Amino acid sequence: MIEWQFIWKYHFHRYFLFSKHKYLLKFKIETIMKNMLKLLFYLILVAVLGGSTVLNAQERSRASKFSDGKIIDIGSRRELFVDESLISKKSGLELRLHSPIRREVVMFFNKPWEGTGSDYEVTFRDGDIFRMYYMSAQLTNSAGTKLGGHPNFACYAESKDGINWVKPDLGLFEFNGSKKNNIVLSVPSMDNFTPFKDPNPNCNPDEKYKAVGSGKGGLFAFKSVDGIHWSYLSDKPIITKGKFDTQNNAFWDPIRKKYWCYIRDFHDEKGNPTSDLTKGIRDIRVATSTDFLNWTDPISIKYLSPEVALYTNQVLPYYRAPHLFLGFPTQYVDRKFSKAAMQALPDPEHRQARMKFSPRYGTVITNGLFMSSYDGVLFNRWDEVFLPIGPQRDDNWVYGDGYQSLGLLETPSEDIGASPELSFFAKEGHWKETSRLRRYSIRIDGFVSIHARETPAELITKTLKFSGKTLSLNFSTSVAGAILVELQDERGKPIPGYSLSDCDELFGDTISRIVTWNNGSDLSELAGKPIRIRMSLNGADLYSFKFGED
Repeated sequence: MIEWQFIWKYHFHRYFLFSKHKYLLKFKIETIMKNMLKLLFYLILVAVLGGSTVLNAQERSRASKFSDGKIIDIGSRRELFVDESLISKKSGLELRLHSPIRREVVMFFNKPWEGTGSDYEVTFRDGDIFRMYYMSAQLTNSAGTKLGGHPNFACYAESKDGINWVKPDLGLFEFNGSKKNNIVLSVPSMDNFTPFKDPNPNCNPDEKYKAVGSGKGGLFAFKSVDGIHWSYLSDKPIITKGKFDTQNNAFWDPIRKKYWCYIRDFHDEKGNPTSDLTKGIRDIRVATSTDFLNWTDPISIKYLSPEVALYTNQVLPYYRAPHLFLGFPTQYVDRKFSKAAMQALPDPEHRQARMKFSPRYGTVITNGLFMSSYDGVLFNRWDEVFLPIGPQRDDNWVYGDGYQSLGLLETPSEDIGASPELSFFAKEGHWKETSRLRRYSIRIDGFVSIHARETPAELITKTLKFSGKTLSLNFSTSVAGAILVELQDERGKPIPGYSLSDCDELFGDTISRIVTWNNGSDLSELAGKPIRIRMSLNGADLYSFKFGED
């Protein structure tokens, strides 16, 4: 939310403080009047809404420059370079998105109660084990000539390392006359089911595990004492405004002390909700709650770039920096390609067969994106692909590729002695009986970096205030590359003893190294004081930094 003074300052600066500028005379009178009316509208809206309103993404991005002079108290939290929000100046640097590494297949959806549409995985660590929940569903038969099959079920798997998974026989629900299966929940009209372990300190012990899942009439809440035995938290849906026909997810936010729920809906070209699934644009909406039963009306999330159709959202607070929300949405693109183009894609016969049930089953293609937010509503979305489909096989480049699992797991590196990495999962072989789940890995904090080529480049942060006595970086360099760090006062003057020339050169590849100046790292004397960080980089990627006690 943006304070009304912020809005006023933006328009005041834009039209009055620069009134003596020689080019202002070229502005048309009607343009000035139009924007002043716009300002008046904002002020009226502010009065109605009680002191704040929301600027559109473009205006908010422009207006943010007026906050550059404020001191940003980052305390001892970790800051990731997923955007330039903390950067005041930079030269010779670029933000670089990093794609994950494709690893091994961890699971096949080959059980009779699973099927070609099994998906919507959610994973999290719970003590000494890792839990996975997923939906089992049948889309088409092997030839693509028959649609559907058994009802949808929620299934369960476990792992001791986040890499090797087993499907336990839970004995809870019957399928084809037997309870020997891993079905963890079976309720009518269930399209999705997304559990989480609730860290809310005021959580009822009987509701230690919670979940949301779609059903007749909206989105329902579920509870469990052990993550295995589930029941409805309420017999009525908790959210009714939305489509909910994908993986919806909810979580407790320990920073803002409330629950968030990200859902799926549709809107028309004017931004109004619509039930027209053919012409409607798939969007992501968010609601909040303090008790998990009573929710605000969902609102559309906003972006700093033009909107695109998105399927799943996969938004969660990042576990190493919970003030930051990371999302891994699926981009939905209906190519409506020519027959010749279709013949060039994998298995055109199967594609054409399933198009008889709906043309989009063959013309839509999906892949994974990355986005981040500091307030849960305005997101910086990368339109460069994060989770690519990869080289053509006989079962990819389809509607269903790039659906990333919800949750990031810290797992051992394949390189003995190296730092842990992050793992997640994505479905392959959608629509076919060869459907399977593959693991992907990425560096801890390694989604985006500030990248410097082999020539010197630098950045200067906005004015910060920190707590702690050391500064650590997550970075990698070439053998010829390096990073130097300088601490400046708020006027940009190097602080004696912490200049670039005092800094001990950093090079190598590590997720945590403490910066030293003349072999010393103690910053206690600067804690709580306004500073700027100047960094000189060459042949380097910088992912995150953190002030702390170590």
